[in-house]
Amino acid sequence: MLVIGATRLELAQLLAELDDERMALKGRRGWPAVHGGRLAGVPVLVTAGGIGKANTAAALASVAAYLDVTVVLQVGIGGAYPRTGGGPGLPLTSVAVAASEFDLDLGVGEAAAWRGLEALGLAAVATEPPAYNLFPCDSELSTRVAKATASPLVPFATSDSVTADSERARHISEATGAAVESMKGAAAAQVCIALGLPFVELRAVSNVVAVRDKANWRIAGAIEAVTKATLAALPVLTV
Repeated sequence: MLVIGATRLELAQLLAELDDERMALKGRRGWPAVHGGRLAGVPVLVTAGGIGKANTAAALASVAAYLDVTVVLQVGIGGAYPRTGGGPGLPLTSVAVAASEFDLDLGVGEAAAWRGLEALGLAAVATEPPAYNLFPCDSELSTRVAKATASPLVPFATSDSVTADSERARHISEATGAAVESMKGAAAAQVCIALGLPFVELRAVSNVVAVRDKANWRIAGAIEAVTKATLAALPVLTV
């Protein structure tokens, strides 16, 4: 099982929990570093893939090419969009499980005129039916994780650029139904679809989307929450 996050900061508490820790892989050029061991009694590989979709996709595909990965669990922190129709979204330091991931970057146009890949007739992944901007996570495993962690199962959305204004945040929430923003999830979900790997994503809310003042963020609390949730989730992630 591969546990992938973006940064060492998000994974530090999990790495500290590793039993029988060993360095399993340094890719052809020494990246990404993968730590092997046991978490909550489950054999795992843990890696920090980096910020953004390109880093995430490259790291995941690289590890899967060298090691026998059977399930991918992406963990980390993210922002909470406002609820569809208005009102506050998920509370800070709460945990959510992704039902799906939506790629906010692939498409044509800008702002309210933006349209996804359907408008171009180009699929991101040649599945049947085609996968355009919306990538489902593994339904059965995600439901198990939601129950094991007592977390909501909600849509997520991904952009390489985080949302900087509340109007844009409301538009994304209304257009996609997304409750959580990340900078990596859609890439991991897309790669897993292409490779035929079950994918689950688990995040804790560190901030409200479009609130840029980090004095109002709860990064440490969110990392602690997602670490606890990850340890609860791993025992139910069997295929």
